[in-house]
Amino acid sequence: MDKKKKKKLFHWGRILVQIVMFLSAPSLFAQAFAAVKETAGTLGKGGVLTVSGFVIRLFILCIITFFFGRIFCGWLCAFGAVNDWIYQLSSFLQKKTGKKLPRIPEKWIPGLQKIKYFILLFILVCCFFDRSGWITKNSPWTVFSLLTARNLKLAEYMTALLFCLLFVIGMIFHERFFCQFFCPMGAIFSLLPELPLTSLKRQEKDCIKGCSACQKNCPVHIKLGGNNLQSGECIRCGRCLTICPKGNISAGFHKSRL
Repeated sequence: MDKKKKKKLFHWGRILVQIVMFLSAPSLFAQAFAAVKETAGTLGKGGVLTVSGFVIRLFILCIITFFFGRIFCGWLCAFGAVNDWIYQLSSFLQKKTGKKLPRIPEKWIPGLQKIKYFILLFILVCCFFDRSGWITKNSPWTVFSLLTARNLKLAEYMTALLFCLLFVIGMIFHERFFCQFFCPMGAIFSLLPELPLTSLKRQEKDCIKGCSACQKNCPVHIKLGGNNLQSGECIRCGRCLTICPKGNISAGFHKSRL
């Protein structure tokens, strides 16, 4: 099988996994983050931490992240999949019409990526002081969970619905808009340690001069420096593995042959 066919197979394989997860576990990210809010709230009340179903889900996702990086964000998160699909549709329409939408300047992105950490801190403080109900009522994740459960009773979640619509608009203009800049669960995963053996690596000495195809096509704008591409922002989408014209990106021990 040639490189082009392998690239296409990898691309559609990832989309298939995303569709399966969207249909089978669309609220997994919300359930995992519920454990974070639950823990902060319990600590704020001086209570005893318990192992709930939400906590177990969070623990499993953290273990997966430790061993394989943010593969949940890149392959398994339903809301992340929606980010991808909306931007892909937007890109397709832009290409067909020949009209390009404005893009966020590259120099702004590192700063904007830090917003999610402040959002995470804000949510934790609110939950610690027993305001988790207010967070849930105004969270776009709440609206997404209701919609995927085919529950259209959104009258009491109008602020959350507005946030959700604004994020959808952002997804039209910028790839992984919510995931990069606003996702508190993504902030948690980006802070977790990862096994170096599963990180992405680049054989820089073999790269074509001036290429940077991996960097230009990275959905989360990983900056290349040296041979190690390990970064808290990396969602393990694998695009750099398939886009490199010389196959210089490797995952773990083995050099990519895609």
